[in-house]
Amino acid sequence: MVTMGLVSCGTRVYLNKWEPSQVGLPRGTVLHVKPEARGPLRYELRRAFEQQIAADSYYRLYGDAGGADIRLHRVEVEMRHPAKDDKYHKRPYPVRVNLTADVISNYQRVYRRECSQYVELRRGDHADWEAAAESIASAVMQDLTPHLEMYAETVDDVDENPSVELAARACATGNWKGGREYAEAALEVNPQEAEAYYVLGLIERNARQYAESDAYFRKAYSLNPARKYAAGVTDNAKLKADEQLAQQQLNGRS
Repeated sequence: MVTMGLVSCGTRVYLNKWEPSQVGLPRGTVLHVKPEARGPLRYELRRAFEQQIAADSYYRLYGDAGGADIRLHRVEVEMRHPAKDDKYHKRPYPVRVNLTADVISNYQRVYRRECSQYVELRRGDHADWEAAAESIASAVMQDLTPHLEMYAETVDDVDENPSVELAARACATGNWKGGREYAEAALEVNPQEAEAYYVLGLIERNARQYAESDAYFRKAYSLNPARKYAAGVTDNAKLKADEQLAQQQLNGRS
């Protein structure tokens, strides 16, 4: 019978995962930005998207091929009327931009995102369209481009085995070697410490050693059938598949 230690709180351990592009456009596709907005917002949307495309260098802005269109349409600017006692605003001012971002390729829509972005005001009630456009462009282009993204997993502290917490804290600071040493020390105290095996599974996942990671998660689950231990294996399968697809896209083989 496995003796369960008392769990108090947890430590968040941060890892990176690959997110593939959500569209099937090959690397090097020419993207045409078409904002259907008016005034300075139209200019800032075009500038923000083109600047991000150029910086990422995954797609191109110019070329002989037909490419695909990024259509920014159904643009709506929410306005707010100042209250009578408002000392800071004397006229209606924008508070939010809503729009639909579509990607059209070969006359078919291959992507859609509903965007809603808060608009800050500069001195004199001038809307900061630049910042709003950059936030929208960043969100959309992240969907369209394979990239690394940070996420967190929580390691529960075990009051009866402090080395588990020390292992998690070491991993949280990027000291994965130290985290392994503390996790192994926790297993010396209690060879049936499921959370220590979970930490080892995260360490192997960080090293992209998914088979070894699966083995540790399965061991943890055999000692304690907690949901997160089972999820570790299924999550690894998705992480591995996403990583392979992202690498294929980056190498121009998607």
